[in-house]
Amino acid sequence: MKARKLPTRYLTNYTALYGDGMPVAPRVKKRRLVSSEEQEQILLSAWLTKHNIMHHHSPNGGLRNAREGAKFKRMGVRAGWPDVHLPYARKGYYSLFIEVKRKVGGQLTDSQKYCLEELNKLGHLAVVARGADEAIEIIKQYFDMI
Repeated sequence: MKARKLPTRYLTNYTALYGDGMPVAPRVKKRRLVSSEEQEQILLSAWLTKHNIMHHHSPNGGLRNAREGAKFKRMGVRAGWPDVHLPYARKGYYSLFIEVKRKVGGQLTDSQKYCLEELNKLGHLAVVARGADEAIEIIKQYFDMI
């Protein structure tokens, strides 16, 4: 007859009651999760919506099949375009573009660097923010909300 595997809580209780007759499974440490770029985008969009700030997110990322990718390319979706656009002219700029990256990790691609440089040359403020908190601080400074 095959012995069934008991959950850790039963093994712990058994050991507490009857001694070391049965081995206790070691506790596994939970790893800390780093928020994804998608989660940071959602937080930023919620904050912008709460403050009635018009904004747009370009759905450039994500996995798509080849047919859908080709269709989006024909429709004008381009690699490297910043994630968020706020169409407000402030402080001598035409508008604000933000490329949102995760707080930890997340590197700019060559096409993203190129797009940010070109948008800045054209008179927009195009910046990179590490997480929603940093993006919110940039927006507050842009709108003189601080």
